[in-house]
Amino acid sequence: MTLHSRHLIIGYLALPVVIFWWGWFPWWVALGGTLLLLYLGSKFRFLPRRNGSPRDDTNTYVPKHSRNSLLFCLAAAFVWTYWGGVGGFRPQHFDYFKHNLILNNLVRFEWPIHYADGTYLCYYLAYYLPAAALAKVVGGVAAVKFYIFGWTWLGLSLLFYQLQRLGGWKFVLFFMFFNSPEAVLLIYEALKSPHTITHTLTDLWTNDHTIELIQTPGGLMFPSHVESFTAAPQHSLAAWLVMVCLIPRLIHLEKGLNSLLLLAFCVYWSPLVAVGLVPFVFYETMRYTSVVPRVRYFTLFSVAVIALPALIFYAGHVPLHDLRGWWWTFLKTPHEYALLATFLLVEIGLWAGLLWFLERKHPILGKDARLIWCALGVLLLLSLYRYGHYNDLARRACLPATLMLCWGVFQFTAYRLLPTVFCLLIFLLPLKHHLRWLTPQPYTAVVDKNIGDFTPYSIHYLSRYHWGEFDVVAQYLGRADAWYRRYLMPSSPTPPQQMTRAFYYWKSVFRLSDYEKQILKTQKINKLYIKVFDVDWDDATRQAVPKAAIRFEEAPPVPFVPTVFMTNRTLEKLSQGGVEELAQKIAKSLIANPSPFWGRVGNEVQLDCDWTLATRAKYFLLLTKIKERLPKNSQLSATIRLHQIKFYRTTGVPPVARGMLMYYNMGDWKNT
Repeated sequence: MTLHSRHLIIGYLALPVVIFWWGWFPWWVALGGTLLLLYLGSKFRFLPRRNGSPRDDTNTYVPKHSRNSLLFCLAAAFVWTYWGGVGGFRPQHFDYFKHNLILNNLVRFEWPIHYADGTYLCYYLAYYLPAAALAKVVGGVAAVKFYIFGWTWLGLSLLFYQLQRLGGWKFVLFFMFFNSPEAVLLIYEALKSPHTITHTLTDLWTNDHTIELIQTPGGLMFPSHVESFTAAPQHSLAAWLVMVCLIPRLIHLEKGLNSLLLLAFCVYWSPLVAVGLVPFVFYETMRYTSVVPRVRYFTLFSVAVIALPALIFYAGHVPLHDLRGWWWTFLKTPHEYALLATFLLVEIGLWAGLLWFLERKHPILGKDARLIWCALGVLLLLSLYRYGHYNDLARRACLPATLMLCWGVFQFTAYRLLPTVFCLLIFLLPLKHHLRWLTPQPYTAVVDKNIGDFTPYSIHYLSRYHWGEFDVVAQYLGRADAWYRRYLMPSSPTPPQQMTRAFYYWKSVFRLSDYEKQILKTQKINKLYIKVFDVDWDDATRQAVPKAAIRFEEAPPVPFVPTVFMTNRTLEKLSQGGVEELAQKIAKSLIANPSPFWGRVGNEVQLDCDWTLATRAKYFLLLTKIKERLPKNSQLSATIRLHQIKFYRTTGVPPVARGMLMYYNMGDWKNT
């Protein structure tokens, strides 16, 4: 059997599903799903059309295989991947705050990911899993940006190659610049603007200038292809890859793997996109069953079994209190009703009018015109119902319909001059997005952290960038009492937590009394934290100096952790350039201490400092530099105050392996 580009797409969509089964479910679930998938894959065929004869219209599917077309698709996909910010090699859209944090957690945490509060990471993870799985084996967090870049580039290359086979390189470019005709609003605002042409063009360049329902968070929006990719590749790749596999089946009635399996894969990639795919899968299934009277019930059952683990996984999601309901329940003034009507006219009505005009003047596409009407019907339904704080359902579920509409409009241009002129309007906004890629500020809001910067934070850190709006973290968490959490989540291989007792010794001379030695034995103390010296600021020499260095008069009876106390005023007085020099001095003192008892030091070093918001940056840099100068098998820890726990979003989390909570200066803890 000749390897088909759609075989590769199916493999691309299926690989994360298999990884998810083996990482998030017991072995018997993963093995059963994998074997079932292999069986269905063995039945996979892309055969010629039923009658084997070419179609009469100009839209015949003509496979095009050439080295030049492949190189063109690879180059176009690379440009989109690089300039779109994937991997962080270019400025990234604000939504990458979420993407980077998820990738960070997937690499750092054991699978399946569950957190200290009992919740688990509950999100559609398929897009991220191959890159994260490879990074866990080779390279870690530092390498995952290269893997996610390559994974995305591969997906886009497969997409562009399949588009090229559908309509040539012109269709690939048409796809990259496709959008709804929102530029009508831009022209209207430019004509009514009282300002000069230069001012108007500058204003159009820097602002969206669409109607309020599109502008407002939670408002209606059918994003352009380039905008959807730069913000949400996990949704857009799934929608486009499934649709480019469905389009040849929809227009040619090719036999092959049931489209329901593609829908099952999409559930793992994006449930919202899967909702938008349902009408097209239903349409294709009805046409397929008209040719094959008896549908194989085993295949339908198998597809349901493949999708079942994802449904169980999502069922444990923390309940969301998002706005939802019919759009007219949110409209309060005649002006808002006018905006909704304007949106429907611009985003759907203009396309419907163009299609109606072409059908009257020229019989286009025959039965395939029904697909365009089906796409417009899907967009209409999505624009009538609101779901989610940002109306994510309409933004993501529209992607299959907009690709089908893109394919149909591309066919229109071959018949009349009017559609060709009309296409110039839909290219304007995507052209602006592409041109802004070449600027230092390609997006209005750019993420300020790459994948590695989220160490050691968990997914809960997302609340920092949506403070006060809504519980954004709940969108990514599953309940601790969820059915999946209790019965299907694999047991963690981590050993039980070992609790050890220890004491701090905070004197300048190490000499234990008989009573203290007896306490160490009776309480089974096997570790001490001994303050070895202080670091304070000397006003005379204007530098940080060691003070109160410890003197051992006897050997510590147990291994100990050398602890360095640093005053906060040292950090206040210390210049940014003096941080590295101080780190070198501290590390040298810890490593080359002349005490004969220094051999009892373990592999941990601890710093004690009550840092503040003003000194956070210098203190965290100091910790990083000290860690770089310690032996490779050493770990650095730090003390944490209660206020630094309560206000961690502002005080920050120090870059150390572990923290010791200093619980003191409290009232009666029994009096709640």
